[in-house]
Amino acid sequence: MSVYIKPAANISEAWLRTLERVVDEGGHAVNVITTVKDPLAPETETIRTALDAVMAVPRKKVRIQPVDTVSGTLFPHEVYADTGLTFSPDMDSDALAKLDASAADLYECYGEMLPILTTDTANRNGTYFGRMVSWPGKTGGGRNQLADRIKHFRTARTRNVSQRNLEDIAVGGEADLFEKPEGLQVYAASDLREYGFPCLVHVDLTLYQNRISMAATYRHQYLVTKAYGNLLGLSRLLGFLAQQTGYGVGELMINATFADAEHSNYTKAGVAELLTAARTAQ
Repeated sequence: MSVYIKPAANISEAWLRTLERVVDEGGHAVNVITTVKDPLAPETETIRTALDAVMAVPRKKVRIQPVDTVSGTLFPHEVYADTGLTFSPDMDSDALAKLDASAADLYECYGEMLPILTTDTANRNGTYFGRMVSWPGKTGGGRNQLADRIKHFRTARTRNVSQRNLEDIAVGGEADLFEKPEGLQVYAASDLREYGFPCLVHVDLTLYQNRISMAATYRHQYLVTKAYGNLLGLSRLLGFLAQQTGYGVGELMINATFADAEHSNYTKAGVAELLTAARTAQ
């Protein structure tokens, strides 16, 4: 049965509500819909602190990465030299050149990093951001989906388009990947792995009332070790797209087709303690 989480004001509360609900469902749930109304709103420090404390303790059965490391697989925030500029159809040429250079430097730097990143066994099949900026994501020089989407949305912004009913891009094949420009492909039809990368299979972008909203589908969402970092990374990616196109930031929605509270890794008692710490500290 599908599970709908009440929309939250920021990613911290969205994550916490999702984990609480899935725990109430017995530790697993199907088609869990999580919505963040303001993805770039400040995080709730007490919630983040409670999770970071748990993530700082090594586990024998699971590889743990800090929240910011998980986030960086979706948007390498530390690599991006933010100019503070936002695209506008009438911005002067110097400002536009600086904004474009910041994105170009991000793509180039990440492309140079990819051969090193893929030496890690966790990245042997590529990274999410790598697939977005250099499909299929194992080396630099592939098709840059983000650049394509930014170009498309800038054209719409220049034409003063405030909303559009957009079609999804099929994720089952690669032949028509770039025929419809409003999605980001991160999953190949030839990939038959049941677990592991890529858990994220599709990112869809929708323009409505001068804001870009994002919907992401995960086939398996690990709610303790990955979900918060995923929310943070997708929020930063959405902010980057808004900055580069001149549109506002809409909502972020995640559909986890299978959500896992990770009782097998942290025990029911351990996850309950995490929830208590996150709630009582507020």
